[in-house]
Amino acid sequence: MQQATVNLYFDKRRDNNTIKLCVTFKRTQRYFTTGCKVDPSTWERLKKNVDKAAPDGKIKDEDFLELWTKLWNDPAKFREGVAEGYVIYARRITKRLGANFDFDVFREAFEKFGKVEVHPAHTDPNNVMKKLQEKAAILTSDKRLGSAASYKDAGISLARFIDSFDDDQRKEFLDIPKPSRRNAVKSDVVLRFEHITPQFLKVYEQWMLNYGRAPKKVNLKKGELPATASPATLTTVGIYCRQLRSVFNDVISHKLVSPDCYPFGKHGYTIPAGSNLKKALSKDDVLKIIGFQCEPNSFQQRGRDLWVFSYLSNGMNITDICSIKWKDIDRKENSLTFIRQKTARTRKGNQSRIRVTLRPESWEVINRYATDNKPDSFVFPFLNASMTEQQKKITVSQVIKMTNQHMRAIAKLLEIDTDVSTYAARHSFATILLQSEAPIAFISQSLGHQNISTTQAYLGSFDDEKTRMYLNALL
Repeated sequence: MQQATVNLYFDKRRDNNTIKLCVTFKRTQRYFTTGCKVDPSTWERLKKNVDKAAPDGKIKDEDFLELWTKLWNDPAKFREGVAEGYVIYARRITKRLGANFDFDVFREAFEKFGKVEVHPAHTDPNNVMKKLQEKAAILTSDKRLGSAASYKDAGISLARFIDSFDDDQRKEFLDIPKPSRRNAVKSDVVLRFEHITPQFLKVYEQWMLNYGRAPKKVNLKKGELPATASPATLTTVGIYCRQLRSVFNDVISHKLVSPDCYPFGKHGYTIPAGSNLKKALSKDDVLKIIGFQCEPNSFQQRGRDLWVFSYLSNGMNITDICSIKWKDIDRKENSLTFIRQKTARTRKGNQSRIRVTLRPESWEVINRYATDNKPDSFVFPFLNASMTEQQKKITVSQVIKMTNQHMRAIAKLLEIDTDVSTYAARHSFATILLQSEAPIAFISQSLGHQNISTTQAYLGSFDDEKTRMYLNALL
């Protein structure tokens, strides 16, 4: 029986350097992009690992391993809980179609790649680490990379916590007998849902507040001293515990684990909320930033411009600013409408566009960086259509990092001692509107919140002058 074949192809035309799938059937070839762009040396390295069940075990380059996984991974042979690679997924389609293969049918099926939930049947349903990995894989396939990373980090943190156990703790929390002799080799530990009790989580919280931040890697060859773990914040503890609670809810709802194991709730462990630090600037400080004269065409100017654009655009975050396209701008109405990237995939059935009125200062920023005005072109020159979601995330993270770095320098020159991060621009927008007597309902709508309670959490406290004015009304 004749069957279509699937192989990788490196497209170097016009310096494209994109990895594509070459699908061949009855001497006809069609190409389907993976979106992976690599340099020629990486492609040559990939070819040496083609069609292997797993990459060469000597390879430690995490970026290369991620690329290999994206192209070739078979969860049954390499990374359990991680989505199939492009080639494996495509070959499964061609095998199913067999002699009835059709390129249009293949294309339709292949375009669903990454949109189907990953739930490997062979993984242990009571293995906490595996469930965290599965959840991360599902979120990754849905292009929710930030949330996926949070689940991965929670798993890494729990693994470090368990590795820190002494023999008494292993017996108490994991029901592993003490070694019968000194220096006995410890068996591989499987963290199961029944192991996670309220007491386990209380001890984990205290460990996090002492050692939760892993030591940074050091180069011993350069004489750098070994780094040590440092305390994590209560906010980080809360994030990881909420991810853990989420997978608990998943396995209980699927009747994989007894509800009696649930460690949270009224009589269980209370997840810490962390401190809600107010990050709003005063209006005077915001005006200082807007009026600050930067060196033209410098990174400092770009940082200030993005911060000001965020503040004047309903506190729009940098991810959304980078994602603006010209079709989102209405020149006649002098406005911009957008859907927050943060909720674009989590509220698919309840989307609402936020409307921003573009001020002259906003147009100055747009005109300074815009290169063309095609409807599907990005307004700001950071992202492009050929980027993968991971590449977009990395790019936006770098823009945020650079913006915060230059804003801190500007704040120092202006003698502003309040936080001036990109996050502060959003808080300042909301708090200054509140102090100007704007209704909370209006602020909530402007921020794109679904309920007012979320908005209230964003609002900073009133300044001393405003507080005195209100209190004087008592007499």
